[in-house]
Amino acid sequence: GGGAAPPPPGAGADATDLMGGGGGAGAGAVMGGFHNGPSVNQSPSRVVLKKEMGGGLEILGSFVRGPGAMAPGTSVSMTLTLRNTKDSVIRRVRINPPKTGGVKVTGLTEIAEIGPNASTTMNINVDAGMTTREAKLDVRTASGTHSATLALPLEEIIRPSQMSLDTFTSSAKSLQGFNEGKAKFTLKSGGFDRVPTKVLETVNVMPVTSEATWDDEGDGKWAGSISKGAMSERVLISVSADESSGNGTATVNCDDAMITAALVGVLKKALSS
Repeated sequence: GGGAAPPPPGAGADATDLMGGGGGAGAGAVMGGFHNGPSVNQSPSRVVLKKEMGGGLEILGSFVRGPGAMAPGTSVSMTLTLRNTKDSVIRRVRINPPKTGGVKVTGLTEIAEIGPNASTTMNINVDAGMTTREAKLDVRTASGTHSATLALPLEEIIRPSQMSLDTFTSSAKSLQGFNEGKAKFTLKSGGFDRVPTKVLETVNVMPVTSEATWDDEGDGKWAGSISKGAMSERVLISVSADESSGNGTATVNCDDAMITAALVGVLKKALSS
């Protein structure tokens, strides 16, 4: 079997470090609650505001991965990319936090102007709790107000968890039946080497096995957790694939059967693309 992966920078053994509350001696530089060390991946971007609906202003949102990027509880860290697709300047861009739904957004700043065909980024924290899957935002510019939608998928409430291979194996065995989901997938040509990165881009989890194990055996394991009040629920992901055929299987074991079903579909789609 393969060895365990070394913890990424800033990943201490206790949960407060993993959620960005501890940030022990090995932590990378943290700027405004955002980790800029090598352990950070970003999720694929989702459209927050289409340019056709924003008077030429396009906004994309991606979720920031890695232990140091995480705020405690149900908060998630995001990077918004605001792009001016017009040939003229867009002035006084302001995103107002949601008025309803109990969603809290911090880090929103006013942008004086965005030049023609230029873009700028904004780092925010979003706390939507356990049940809210989207938030409506008002985006105001000098030329008008536009309605934007921030999608908050279920898998984004998962936190990375440090776990030994033995603990992972015994935990997975205890989570069977409705708590286990499997999906078969076929990798695109050349996709085998990218699987470990793909998993980390798709779900905010931490490697249990090393990339060398994946390269040698085509087998990888990742762990995360979901906080529900004082309780912490396990999220375990196993992926195996044959390098020559590209055929593989993704397995999810989770205390919450609803998350299990949702996550299997998300992984299958990501690994097949």
